[in-house]
Amino acid sequence: MILTDLIENFETEHFPNPFRSKVYKLVRVAAPDGQTPIDYRMTFIGHQKEAKECLKRMLAWQPEKIILAHGSCFLENGRAELKRALRWIR
Repeated sequence: MILTDLIENFETEHFPNPFRSKVYKLVRVAAPDGQTPIDYRMTFIGHQKEAKECLKRMLAWQPEKIILAHGSCFLENGRAELKRALRWIR
């Protein structure tokens, strides 16, 4: 599965600025627990039902790997990582 901005998973230990690392952790886009950025989540307000249906569809594809545009990819356990990273969709 290839995702662009839906999940970000930055390895903050590579950032020279510790403040930036803290911000990435605060907005939940730091590895190993990368998720959907908070500003992007806001676009789903009022569309939770549709988001949940889309998540079910993506999980049914049973992805083995997830390639991300931003941060470390999930090269194994793709379905579990997708479910974990999108746990905010209930």
